[in-house]
Amino acid sequence: MTLSRMLAVGLLLLGAQSAQAEMYFSADPSPPKFCLQNFNAYGPIYASKVAERTERMTGFLQGMPKCEVVHLQEVWNEGHIEQIERNLKHQYAISAPNKKARIGLMSLFMTDIKGSHTEDFQVNNEGGVLDSVRVAFNVKKAYHVVRAGFFGIDEDFLFLNTHLHPTSSAVRLTQILDILRWRLAHQDEKLILSGDFNADLDSVERKLLMLTLGAHDAMEDSFGGAYPESFCTYCTGNPLGWMLSDHTFDYIFFSNVGSSGTTLKALEGEVNMRGTPRKPWSDHFGVRVKFSVEPTTSVVEVGAIEARRTETLETLAVAAYILQQEDAKEFEGYARFINELSGQLKNRQGAFNTYFEKYR
Repeated sequence: MTLSRMLAVGLLLLGAQSAQAEMYFSADPSPPKFCLQNFNAYGPIYASKVAERTERMTGFLQGMPKCEVVHLQEVWNEGHIEQIERNLKHQYAISAPNKKARIGLMSLFMTDIKGSHTEDFQVNNEGGVLDSVRVAFNVKKAYHVVRAGFFGIDEDFLFLNTHLHPTSSAVRLTQILDILRWRLAHQDEKLILSGDFNADLDSVERKLLMLTLGAHDAMEDSFGGAYPESFCTYCTGNPLGWMLSDHTFDYIFFSNVGSSGTTLKALEGEVNMRGTPRKPWSDHFGVRVKFSVEPTTSVVEVGAIEARRTETLETLAVAAYILQQEDAKEFEGYARFINELSGQLKNRQGAFNTYFEKYR
């Protein structure tokens, strides 16, 4: 081969490599995406085969495709916590407030954790027999918030992981109002919250949370605005379950209120982490949603905000009635708080009204 031909071939190869490199390094034109997985790991002291079920759970979380964020509930015991940390520490940064208090919450991230905050709910029981056992073992319900961001996304998000009271609607309402108080003081970032809410699709608790926090139900959005009739996350076919009918207790919600001009959008949702019919991983099934961060700000018409205002006032009235049926003094402050929220919506002024009108 002559020198001139060798030079020509070399230039052709160099050009091909440059074109390939340019294609490789060119920006993806689609909006950036991330995924959140929620799962109640069912780890109380009376639960069977916790270690065996956890091996299957962590094996799934180690596989592909991974979710960038994982929220776990009911990880109560030291051995359970250590097993999860040991199996997942190479894939995730782990925030484990359940090491310091019996709250059962763990949050895992495939990115740096920039800050975290944990708060016990002010009302943790209604005085029943099971609540007495929880008090004896210092078991509490709480919420855990992590501030995190992702490579290629120019904003941080607040990820809230929680588990609400299992039996009392009144207690759950106070716990949602605790989250609302916190949110009103932390509005700069968008909020993604998930957990075991122990409240069905038609519950006043779910409605109160979505209306007051300005939240979307990510799974509902991924289904085009309505859940399938057969949908459940706590299902009668699960041999670890305790209930005689199907329920939906596990949710992923998100709020687009924040200082950034982008918009979170739920793309795909699924129920997963079932295990097999004979060997389920928990008494709950997992829920998983993929989000995109759209580059434009969504706009909600004034008429839609006013319709939400009417619905919110009606829901607050129902919540106030439920709380007024409780004798314990700890519920009185929440009834007053609801009156304050209602007054602000009616008068169209105040911190809550301002937040409410930012819904998008």
